[in-house]
Amino acid sequence: MLSQRARALQGSQTSGMRNLARKLKATGIPVVNFAAGELDQDTSPLIKEGARKAIDAGRTQYTDTLGVKELRERWAQRISRKTGQTYAAEEVGFTSGAKQALFNSVFVGFGPGDEVIIPAPYWVTFPEQVRLAGATPVFLETQGSGFQIDPDALAGLVGPRTRGIILNTPHNPTGVVYGQETLGKIARLAMERELTVIFDECYDELVYAPAVHANIVKLVPEMKSRTVLIGSFSKTYCMAGWRAGFVAGPQAFIKAISNLQSHTASNPCNLVQYAALAALEPENDAFVAGVREQLHGQRETALRLLGEVPGVKCVVPDGAFYLFPDVSGLLNKSHAGVRIGGVDTLAEMLLEHAHIAVVPGNAFGSARHVRISYAVPVADITAGMKNLGAFARALT
Repeated sequence: MLSQRARALQGSQTSGMRNLARKLKATGIPVVNFAAGELDQDTSPLIKEGARKAIDAGRTQYTDTLGVKELRERWAQRISRKTGQTYAAEEVGFTSGAKQALFNSVFVGFGPGDEVIIPAPYWVTFPEQVRLAGATPVFLETQGSGFQIDPDALAGLVGPRTRGIILNTPHNPTGVVYGQETLGKIARLAMERELTVIFDECYDELVYAPAVHANIVKLVPEMKSRTVLIGSFSKTYCMAGWRAGFVAGPQAFIKAISNLQSHTASNPCNLVQYAALAALEPENDAFVAGVREQLHGQRETALRLLGEVPGVKCVVPDGAFYLFPDVSGLLNKSHAGVRIGGVDTLAEMLLEHAHIAVVPGNAFGSARHVRISYAVPVADITAGMKNLGAFARALT
């Protein structure tokens, strides 16, 4: 009964590990869930109130496909301030999470015969979405350069079928932030070769000084016509379960996304749109600053304790809320007589014996790493890292 496309589709390992950890925790096992890609804080009360007011006002009807006009205008103003370029409401769309914004963008931007370059490691969904569009992902390895992009290596991958590049900064799963010089070189390459850049900046507000997030359109204004910006309310505003994302780009591109969405989700949830409007109020700036400050402290704790684990090394992340440690020093060893042949086995054994859930790096294109989210309470970070250290020291 299944189509060839469905048979080839793989489920998200990040979601799978997160759900498995929750199930085990529900049985009474004290699992530390380092697999979660969401913050442990509640949504801002102002945002909740925005949704309540929408309910009381009877905001239960269909809206325009890409969101109510007020929300699109407000977000267009915000993007204009961020980039220094003027964006109209017709160049912005609201979606049911950034994942839908990404899918829509890939689906209308690429097709059979096209190649799309993706730096590796990568967020697990990027290559799957490219394949769903009928295009071919081409991976740019970055492990040898501290997960930073080498523009010359990128240029060497561009061929006659290359149509686009997907960039994610701050980066999931590594936490690295791409610098201005690198992004400037990529922009010039994209313009020379007429490539579309999908620029995912879902973690743009979660960057730790002295690092600074750079927007590719602000750096190179001419890139506005070649760039699709992707953003999310999930991380900055602790709204992961609300499913609130956005896309901004050339008007014709956004119109194509609107046509696609009109045949899939119709419009994003009306109530969530009004919650998103409340999120844009200046009163929430302090909430966002508090989220960033809390994550900074959690990052410091996680890095310090991870540094005490034998056989593990890690690039210091400048943004987002993930560690992506190299655990190759733990592989090909044994625990309780069982050999750890790869990161998938390691993740399974950590869940079973150390009661910590991590996402194996194979999901992100690396056989040497695991992803650890430090967006969990400090007590959980401390307990989880202690368990990881004890597990590592017990290996033979």
